[in-house]
Amino acid sequence: MLSSQPRPQVIHVATRFLRGGSEARIRDITRAIPSADHHLIVGPESDLDLARERVAPASLRVIRTLVRRPHPVLDAAAFVQLSRVLREEPHDLLVTHQSKAGVLGRAAAARVRRAETVHSLSMASFGPGYPRGQDRLFRSLERRLGPHTGAYLVVGADLARRYTEIGIEPMKFHVVRSDARVDDPPGIDVVEVRRSAGLPADRPVILYLGSLDPRKNVLQLVDLLQRLTDDAPRDRRPFLAIAGQGPLRADLEDSLVRRDLARDASVLGFVDDPTSLVAAVDALVLLSGVEGLPQVLVQAAAVGTPFVSYDVDGVRELLELGAMGRVVSPGALEEAAEAVRRVLTAERRAPAADLSSWAPGEIARRYREVIEPLIDGRLVRA
Repeated sequence: MLSSQPRPQVIHVATRFLRGGSEARIRDITRAIPSADHHLIVGPESDLDLARERVAPASLRVIRTLVRRPHPVLDAAAFVQLSRVLREEPHDLLVTHQSKAGVLGRAAAARVRRAETVHSLSMASFGPGYPRGQDRLFRSLERRLGPHTGAYLVVGADLARRYTEIGIEPMKFHVVRSDARVDDPPGIDVVEVRRSAGLPADRPVILYLGSLDPRKNVLQLVDLLQRLTDDAPRDRRPFLAIAGQGPLRADLEDSLVRRDLARDASVLGFVDDPTSLVAAVDALVLLSGVEGLPQVLVQAAAVGTPFVSYDVDGVRELLELGAMGRVVSPGALEEAAEAVRRVLTAERRAPAADLSSWAPGEIARRYREVIEPLIDGRLVRA
């Protein structure tokens, strides 16, 4: 158990706080360790009201130079500011989240040497799916930061393996899932769910659920839909539901109109509780270039909805756990279209995946198992 005196102080640093998976992990850590005071530092591209609502931090600080895009001047300024905060603010543990904050936060911590550092990972910052220059840069940075990182909290084994392959000690990696809604909604009425979402009841419905941004390759959804509708029988013409928000929404809608596919798709926007929607469709598609372990596929596995996904980190891990789905080569749209056709004609089975490691109690236990000894050790040494 954590010492009651003094009350432990934990600082979290994130590049930005929005509605993503890494932000959910900040929330989960603060809930798992309620006996500590959690302080949150974010960049200006953040929803501060959402951060206060989800995390309720003991303090919330914005570093204006901590921005997502690489910027030598701003990055140097953010490093100096983070170094000053970590030198001046008493803390027993630093937890960094996301690529930019992960690099600058851990580098600043190594400079001031005040407390143990943990890096929480929802996806890799290098590897396939990234431009060659970014891949090389972040491989180099992560190798240098490895010795200064006490532990890594990763969403899946594939992600851990990507880092150990560049020379970081395997013993530092701890798989802690990101909380996902994995309960099958009782008594779901498929017709009513589809009606409420404006989806057809008499056509196969394919769902994309996630952010509408370049990393997710959402514009490829239009190409996929074109392939699926071109040769489909009239009574089996697929319909594409797109749930999410992001910078590519207008481009996506324009592309559907230009390709004369507006009657075969619907852009739903942000869906607050997608569990029923995931259960009510016939298949889910994910064409991301980079993932850590896709939460949306966990949700699909929980309700028995089959998926088709590019071969990114975490997908094969889910298939090994019993999820129903097919994996295709990244960028292979014809492969993806054929996989969707096969999924739509296959018999749907009851959910059979072992998702016990996603249970909220198990996630909290794993966070405590990793974090509490680090804080306890710090308090004892102090």
